[in-house]
This record gives sequence, structure tokens and C-alpha cells, in this order.
Amino acid sequence: MPNEKNKIAETALYDKLFREISPIFLTVFVEKVLCLDIVEYAELKDKLQMTRQKETDTLRKVTNRNGDTFILHLEIQRKNESNMAIQMADYWILLHQLYKLPIRQYVLYIGPERMNMPDRLDLPNFNFRYTLMSFSDLPYDLFINAERTEIKMLAILGNLGNADSYEVTESIVRAIDREKAPVSEKQKRINQLRILVQLRKFESQFQIAMSKAATFFKKERDPFYKMGAQKERAKAEAEKRKIALEFKNLGVSVADIAKGTGLSIEEVEKL
Repeated sequence: MPNEKNKIAETALYDKLFREISPIFLTVFVEKVLCLDIVEYAELKDKLQMTRQKETDTLRKVTNRNGDTFILHLEIQRKNESNMAIQMADYWILLHQLYKLPIRQYVLYIGPERMNMPDRLDLPNFNFRYTLMSFSDLPYDLFINAERTEIKMLAILGNLGNADSYEVTESIVRAIDREKAPVSEKQKRINQLRILVQLRKFESQFQIAMSKAATFFKKERDPFYKMGAQKERAKAEAEKRKIALEFKNLGVSVADIAKGTGLSIEEVEKL
């Protein structure tokens, strides 16, 4: 099932990206979006296991300035899940069994479609609710002014308001370009940004920004450029061989064909 495999691969890409930026992203998200005054973080295992195992995106034991300690659980969701409330309730029960602390749960939706997941369960003798929010509702300037480029590039997912999508994309590319970091680190950020722009269908803005703004970027190093260049070279070689064969069938000398096409005499003779 190729489509299903592609969906799984895409989900893994986004999961990997947010795990890579998780520590700094969580700090910004907690301060700027949730407005929680956290003074202490303790990372918890993301795999919850008792008689069964579930894996979370981000899980922390935190303490705020008032001395309240609780479990902070954040899930990044790329597609609408009709049973999301059931999944979060399942997490809540496991977390309660493991830590016996108050639990605050958040799901941050980053998908391109309109968010339409339930944020609660209202069943006989059981009521549950978690906080659901869409990244596209968050003002982009919560992220665009960050010092760290891994946070700045998340502005792509926010509400751009009246801002121009190309200008926002270009400013992020320029910020990555200006970073005092090895080229390999900049390339890593660009690859992450390449993933994010696909969620907002900003691929064309990204390509133009890359061609204009990124001095470190050399298209010869880019894997997508390399694949295209290889195809073009193979196409050109096939065309030369076709022309050489036509001349050979007309009785033109091998030496003249080689000179005219750029193929070696040995290659022409083998045709």
C-alpha cells in the first residue's frame, strides 16, 4: 500500500523534526502560547509502560513559580483524528497511574486542513477534556522574532495575518544564512524548513527565497538538484547516442561522428 507507506513516512518526518527542536520549542510554547510561569523542568520518559506501552511526543514534570508541580503532556498532530479524545484520555489514565500528579494535556495541530477533532469525551459516568489548539491560529510573530532559527522557522505554521508569505519565508532563509554555524548545521535547518513549507504549500516561495537569499547554499549540493541533473545528463547522453547511430547508418565515418557528438570512437563503434 504505497499511499499508506507515504503517509507513515511523512508522519515520521514531522515527528523527527519536532523531537529535534523539542527542548527549545517547549520553552517558547509554554511561555508565549500557554503563558505558564514554569521555573523547573524535569524530562520524563516518553514511553509509558505498565502492562502495555504508549509513546508520547513531549512529556515533562514541571513546577511553576507558585510551587505547583504537575505533568505537562504535549502532542503534535499533523492530521485530524476522530478518536483523539479517546487517545488523550488513555494517556491521562497511564500518566495518573505512573506519577499521581495533576496532568495538563495539550494537542497542537499543525496540519493543512481545518482542525475538526473533538477535545472532550462526555459519556455516562465519564467526562474528560484536554486543550486542543491549531498552530495556524497562533500569531506568526510569536516565533518570527525568536533568536533561535529552529523556532523562527515555525512562524511558517502560524497565522500570517497581513504578512506576505514570501517575505516571511525569505526572512527565515536569510536568518539561517546569517547564522554563525557550520554549513552542515545550516543545511539541516534548511531541510527542516523544506518540510514545514509543504504543510502550508509555500514550496515556490521557499525555492525563490533559497535562490535569492542563501549564500551558503550551493544547488550542486542539494539532493533534489542532483537527482534532476542526473536525469538531464542521462537524457543528453541518450540523445547523442541516437544521433550518432543515425549518422552511422548513413555511412558517416566513426571519427567524424565521434568528433561531432563528443562520444569516444569506442562508444560509436559499439553502437
